[in-house]
Amino acid sequence: MFSLTYTKRIINTCLIISICHLFGFGQTNLLINEIMADNNNAILDSDGDASDWIELYNPSNSEIHLNGYVLMDKNSSWTFPRVCIPPNSFITIFASGKDKFENEELHTNFKLSNDGEEVHLYNKSSTLIQSATFPPLMEDQTFGRHPKETSTWTIFEKPTPGKRNFFLNPEAELYDLSASEPSGFYPNGLNITIQGIKDGHQIYYTLDGSIPDNKDFLYDEVDGINVRQAVDGDQAFISTSDEWEAPASNFAKSALVRVAAYKGEERMSKILNNTFWVNPNPHSLPVVSIIGEDDSFFDDEQGIYVKGNHENFNRRGFEWERPVHVSFFDERGDLFLEQNAGIRLGGAKSRLKAQKTLRLYARSEYNKNTFEFPFWGEAYGDRIKRITLRTFDGDPWSKAGIMDDLIHQIIDGELNLDYVKRNFAVVYINGVYWGIHSMREHNNHHFIERKYGVASEDVIINRAGVFESCNPNNFDNLVNDILQMDLRDSLNFEEVASRLDIEKYTDYIISNLAFSNRDWPHNNIEYWYSDNYDGKVRFIVNDLDATMLIHNDERLELFIPAQAERLERDKWVRVLVFMQKLLEAPQYRKYFNQRLNQLLRTSFAPDRTIQILREMESSLKNEMPAHIDRWHFPNSLNQWERAMDRLEEFLLRRPLYLINRSNALFGFPLDVYPNPTSHSIFVGFEAWETGEIEFEIYDYNGRMIKQMLREVSQDVQRIELNLQDLTPGIYLLKAFYKGLQAQQRIVKFSE
Repeated sequence: MFSLTYTKRIINTCLIISICHLFGFGQTNLLINEIMADNNNAILDSDGDASDWIELYNPSNSEIHLNGYVLMDKNSSWTFPRVCIPPNSFITIFASGKDKFENEELHTNFKLSNDGEEVHLYNKSSTLIQSATFPPLMEDQTFGRHPKETSTWTIFEKPTPGKRNFFLNPEAELYDLSASEPSGFYPNGLNITIQGIKDGHQIYYTLDGSIPDNKDFLYDEVDGINVRQAVDGDQAFISTSDEWEAPASNFAKSALVRVAAYKGEERMSKILNNTFWVNPNPHSLPVVSIIGEDDSFFDDEQGIYVKGNHENFNRRGFEWERPVHVSFFDERGDLFLEQNAGIRLGGAKSRLKAQKTLRLYARSEYNKNTFEFPFWGEAYGDRIKRITLRTFDGDPWSKAGIMDDLIHQIIDGELNLDYVKRNFAVVYINGVYWGIHSMREHNNHHFIERKYGVASEDVIINRAGVFESCNPNNFDNLVNDILQMDLRDSLNFEEVASRLDIEKYTDYIISNLAFSNRDWPHNNIEYWYSDNYDGKVRFIVNDLDATMLIHNDERLELFIPAQAERLERDKWVRVLVFMQKLLEAPQYRKYFNQRLNQLLRTSFAPDRTIQILREMESSLKNEMPAHIDRWHFPNSLNQWERAMDRLEEFLLRRPLYLINRSNALFGFPLDVYPNPTSHSIFVGFEAWETGEIEFEIYDYNGRMIKQMLREVSQDVQRIELNLQDLTPGIYLLKAFYKGLQAQQRIVKFSE
């Protein structure tokens, strides 16, 4: 990300204030040069906001005085104050809607739509100088003039405020080559020929993973390229963190064939990238092959995967995105998708680990702006913008490495939640085995856009913190308002329900409680909302590595203010307050406890979750020895299997513990009416599955004097109990359903 200081430097360079000549020269040369309509991490204004912006360029040799000039979008117009653009310079105007000129920054009174619109520039005589119609833009894309053909406009993946436009990937203008055989597994080796060669061009190739130039192997159309040898794999012995240990020498490797066409010393084609395994497929999982320059990953100055000279693996933003070619293979080893993409590191603390989280970016600058394949089924979607390859290293929480994946698999299709689907995959980087990763969609603005159909520019995603935000939004405002509300008042409850998706929130809370998330709720709370959807705050299931450790963990007590204070967690009030306040409402206490009981006895029941655990263990077991040899995490197969056994013990013991705690704190949801009664009573409750409910009635001395059994179906129940045979007095009614117990005092009076 460009820093605020950098932003000011750009603007200081572009603006000359109050000392401009009264009349500029060459105003007709002024150009709209670049437009950003969905700024996420390109530049920040002096308020710290990622505002959209419009860049103008003065290509003349004289300054241009802008006082009285007008910028317009489809709905609004904004007039420039007294500023100038020096010769051959740029000026950046934030389309923020703030309508101000301060801190040496220009802000229009309108914002831009990333769905595309027109921008017009008029001089002080109201003469149209320039118009630009930009198409729909994705996050951090800009629409600007082609760096060579200035009359042509194109989309750029790397914004360049205050600079000449340039392509992130210079290959965008080159032509394609293809190979006679697709990437994949060829146990006996193979010979390939190159297709699509243009007259007068010579073809060069490499077999060591480097980018070919005109000094490498010269391709012969008669002999083709004989593929028999894998890469040497030296990259595996480069230290990637302070925790790194050298791998065993028997890690898997692939062969890489990289091909390019040259005319003299100028490369004319895009680089053709192929990954071949000249041995039988050793993997039972899908495979992802990533090919890029070694320096992009391991160079001390620019390598993203090493500590390097700049704490490289902690760097973020466009400056630390590298172009790669990525190929996806199914569990049989068959190629199903390949394309160019960008790659960065993902995660937070995992950046310090030897095996790290990778994030793949589809952008038009790399030829395709989505990964167009139903990786996780047709119903999930097939136009994915960002793919995360999550590290398997879940230390220090557990040596199992699968907690986040396991919980996502358990909740998949069962709960009303925002979560991503996932699967395990084996990753290769530049032909070298890189171990097991969890492959999933990145849960950012594009994920919400794809799932809900709301434009990504209209989506706000943030992490909730224990401290108040400097710029309050829907979440912060709801926190502040709900603290002052009495939710026993139905009008207040309805007000909260109009601003918070209570059903999704309840399932989100129960999911974290059910698996005892130890790094929550003070951390890892991610929410989203969009005023162009319904404005409601919703939460995204996120980072579940610190789970399934202690089956009798007291997370539930945090949502009772007195208990949170006892546990010295009342300082987390901003992230606890929704649940604490909702539980003030009797109807919500009943709903929450019922929903918790339902999920813990169905979706989270041991007979279901343990089966999913063992299926996941079985899918990984053949791959684990190779992964352990590569990364030494976990330390051994036996250690991993013991960690899996501990997960099974947790899944077996946690549901009953949590059910008992919830029922003790909130009670079994049971309505008894009329009470007192002279003849009979009605018992109302909502059964989550078909079964039986047993009733026992005890007298004042504790003797059971009546017992009844009723069949119930999955629905709201209204069961009549005849009490005519009881003498007037006070009795205790006990109810038993699906292992739960509830009791209530009843009063019988004479007619």
